[in-house]
Amino acid sequence: MTTAPTPQSGVPARPPVSAIALATVATTAGLFLLAAAAAATDMALFALPFAASAAIVAVAPALPFAQPRSIVVGHLAGGTLALGVTAVAGPSVWTAALAAGLATAPMLLLRAPHPPATATAALVGLTGPAPEFLLNPVLPASAVVIAGGVLLGRLLPGRRYPAYWR
Repeated sequence: MTTAPTPQSGVPARPPVSAIALATVATTAGLFLLAAAAAATDMALFALPFAASAAIVAVAPALPFAQPRSIVVGHLAGGTLALGVTAVAGPSVWTAALAAGLATAPMLLLRAPHPPATATAALVGLTGPAPEFLLNPVLPASAVVIAGGVLLGRLLPGRRYPAYWR
């Protein structure tokens, strides 16, 4: 008989204050870049999923969810699926819910899980943007998040990002 591992009950150690300050400043700077891109493209809502992506990269850079492949492929897969659902059903809150739920499948099939990408799918289902939104703002916003993670990984001693590229 095999027993399940016992879950750990302790809270993780608090990082040094200097690491917290640097991560906060770097994350905020990256989010300001995302805000500028969103304002320039009149697609401010699309900055929201990428704010969550940036937070995952800043707080848990080693997780599979935080890796560049998961960020780019996850947002593109979720957005593409949502475009198809929205083309059939039209934009609505119900389409948003369906698209967000269904977006899990292509992310997992493509081995690129990224929970914030479900928000991208929901926004597509809600707003019904043109397919070009995949090229702008999704790809540039993904690049900003990844670049911010790389920069943060270079600035913080003992921190490596990404854990892998592919």
